[in-house]
Amino acid sequence: MNSLQRWGYRFFLIIFTAALVLLLGWAGSTIADQYSTWLQKSYQVSLTAHQRFLVDVGFIMIGVLFAFLLGSWLTQKLWTLWETIEDLSPADKFSVLLGILLGLALSYMILLMPLMLLRGRIPATPIFALAVVITFMIVYFSVHTLLKVRDAISFPFLAQQLAQLLQPADKVEPQGVKRGYFYARDKVLDTNIIIDGRLADIVRTGFIEGRLLIPSFVLRELQIIADSEDELRRARGRRGLVVLEALQNLPNAVIEIVDEFSPDVNSTSDTDLKLIRFAKERRAAIITNDNNLQKVAELQGVPVLSVNELATALKPVVLPGEELTVVIQRAGKELGQGVGYLEDGTMVVVEHGKGYIGHEVRIKVTSVLQSTVGKMIFGEFKGVVRRNVFKPEGGDIFE
Repeated sequence: MNSLQRWGYRFFLIIFTAALVLLLGWAGSTIADQYSTWLQKSYQVSLTAHQRFLVDVGFIMIGVLFAFLLGSWLTQKLWTLWETIEDLSPADKFSVLLGILLGLALSYMILLMPLMLLRGRIPATPIFALAVVITFMIVYFSVHTLLKVRDAISFPFLAQQLAQLLQPADKVEPQGVKRGYFYARDKVLDTNIIIDGRLADIVRTGFIEGRLLIPSFVLRELQIIADSEDELRRARGRRGLVVLEALQNLPNAVIEIVDEFSPDVNSTSDTDLKLIRFAKERRAAIITNDNNLQKVAELQGVPVLSVNELATALKPVVLPGEELTVVIQRAGKELGQGVGYLEDGTMVVVEHGKGYIGHEVRIKVTSVLQSTVGKMIFGEFKGVVRRNVFKPEGGDIFE
């Protein structure tokens, strides 16, 4: 909470507590009058003006005391509720507004007849209190139900118009990104995908839309890695900072650093669980290359965009019978096999290719194996395309 928010919270606390003092003080005065009337009717006693004054002061002081006791607690709850509403997506805000209006309409229709029947038979104060409690419950359940079924109800045009009204002036939509009626889902970045470096190239192409959210705890983890005593970890952390700077400089990317979180997120010490809870609250997707994080997030219903799966999907399709050229770089596990790699990193196992390490050869694809770690191509040696592409370690073993 920054200084401006702290001043706003204090101002809200003062105003809300003052209003609560007036309300409960008035309630105490009303109860005092009814209590004095009850004493006179039940015990046939006549209270003097001094005694009535003491009764009024006593009940008013009780009301004011309750106001001060409840003021801080209710202010904190209302302030948290307000911040939660501020973090909602435009469609969720529209659902909350519609739920409140529907709840008020339903409570009016439900309470109208009973209030008319009970009018004059029961004191107004308990009827008013009961009506307020019932109205609050109906409004709460209306909002809760609409938020649950929001995804099944389409408000495309209204959600778009509401989003334009609620969008801050300094949040300009990136140029060249066309959006339909539905706004792109926010994406949350984890530490691994920032260090990976491929995300900047993907974002540069324009295939990823929406805001890229970077929680402050991810930045702290990245800074710790960059300051590590281990040289390899330090290099990875610094590369992540360079990638992050490149992302911020991309004209078609909207990067937002988030440093305020709900108590549920703050109560978690594990970074991955923090990330999942944060994404779940924001109804955002997680971009990562961490398979374990992906599995845990998907189990909790959080959508995940895996860069590893994207890279696998973008690899060219190779069918048995096609011919390829590849440089044999090392010997394979089986007798006589040679191993090479395509430009995208796909491993190619060449039968009878061990004697051609260092040469670029032509092969005929015999089979393609798709595994969890990637794709492997098996081929049969057909001939040499270029000799002596590089000199293998251990001297010449060319045929």
